[in-house]
Amino acid sequence: AIPMELDYILFDACLMGGIEVAYELREKCRKVGFSQAEVLAEGLDYKTLTQHLLLKEEPDPMGVCRDYFTQYDIQSGIYRSATISMIDCHNLEPLAEVCKDIFAAHSEGLTSIEPSAVQRFYRSNKHWFYDLESIVREAGATEEEIARLQDALDGCVLYKEHTPEFMNEFKIDIFSGFSMYLPRNGSNELDKFYRTLQWNQATGLVP
Repeated sequence: AIPMELDYILFDACLMGGIEVAYELREKCRKVGFSQAEVLAEGLDYKTLTQHLLLKEEPDPMGVCRDYFTQYDIQSGIYRSATISMIDCHNLEPLAEVCKDIFAAHSEGLTSIEPSAVQRFYRSNKHWFYDLESIVREAGATEEEIARLQDALDGCVLYKEHTPEFMNEFKIDIFSGFSMYLPRNGSNELDKFYRTLQWNQATGLVP
């Protein structure tokens, strides 16, 4: 559906901020900006969006992400709720390589994770969106493996921000810039489809 490589894609949509999304787009898009949790009704800051994308010599999609976060971070109560990151999709291969090694080394840990111990980004029991780094830590990764993971994340996550909590329903204590599927709290049907994704083929998360 995308006949050329795009400079960037900005998703003004809920729950798009998964490593699966970025990895699937890595050969079609240089940068992607998205939210790991829901996006409140106002969405991106359309008052300043065109200034960042159309009124400069070079588009500044990261500026759109920054304005999005600021728009909600200055609010109070449930309206102070936002997650956002900007990813360099051309630098995702090192992350896939690290995760492949970690998933293989901690396959038993992945299957025994207690979902309630993992950082979540969902509400209303839509239990398929967890923090990538949080999953790796709960699976039992060593400090050396965590350091390798962090180096890989630093290489591809250009920008990330989150409010302290989301709609008074959950706190955000760890934020890698990516959500990820947690097989321990998925389903056989979802596992079957997940195996078709390029991220799973590269890392073996779901055997």
